[in-house]
Amino acid sequence: MQSSRLKNIIILILLLANLALAAVVASRQVDRQDGLKQVRQQLVTLFSSENVELDENLISSQTPPPSRTLIRDTQQEEDLAAFLLGDNLRRSDQGGGIYLYGSDRGGVQFLDNGSFDAAGSLSEGSSAREACRAFCKEFGYEDLTFSSDGTSATAVQYCDGYPVVNCTVSFTIDADGLLTVTGTHLPDAYSESAPEESPLSAAAALDAFLNVHQKSQTAVSKITDVYLCFELQSTASSAMTLVPAWCIATDISGLNYYVNCITGAVSHS
Repeated sequence: MQSSRLKNIIILILLLANLALAAVVASRQVDRQDGLKQVRQQLVTLFSSENVELDENLISSQTPPPSRTLIRDTQQEEDLAAFLLGDNLRRSDQGGGIYLYGSDRGGVQFLDNGSFDAAGSLSEGSSAREACRAFCKEFGYEDLTFSSDGTSATAVQYCDGYPVVNCTVSFTIDADGLLTVTGTHLPDAYSESAPEESPLSAAAALDAFLNVHQKSQTAVSKITDVYLCFELQSTASSAMTLVPAWCIATDISGLNYYVNCITGAVSHS
């Protein structure tokens, strides 16, 4: 009997401790939400003082993904070449990280920075537009846009749902089909690296943008979107790296700002 009562008392104590812990966690979450709401309101006021409209609902609470060092995959490159040129490929190692693939339908060159250049009869058995759509679906490109005259198209590569803003592909089209495909393709394999400090939040990124705006005095009058993306960094002496950034879209056509989540550096398109 005493053993049973003791056990019940222990269970009750553990239950009360768990309830207390849950209350503390809930309280901290409420505090964070209240703090974020206050920061949002302050930013809206600051932007308004600079005659820039900002909707507080655009200020995300998302945590940026880690940076990624990409690992080249020549098999993926061969798969891309086969998609465009057919299966009967000839491969040639040119040295310096350059590989050439060829067939009776044309050729494609890959560099070690992810860029490639294909030319030939690249849409055999399908229309040029169908070939562009199929290529984008197969290799992870989205936002496919055709020119008004139908002679070209562009798309952006995505990585785990995030657009890679400077990783695009371009298509050239004529009456005979798809003629060229050029751009950058990222391998699937990568290693992640955790930053020494926490990456910039959307609020911090907007603050960094506002500092630049105050100095440059651009004609921006409204922020139309704020979202996470990756920027591709690649040089001849270093591996390809994806760095998280916040994209701040403006009401000026084609003018987007990118705030590096690691360094806080601000650039624009």
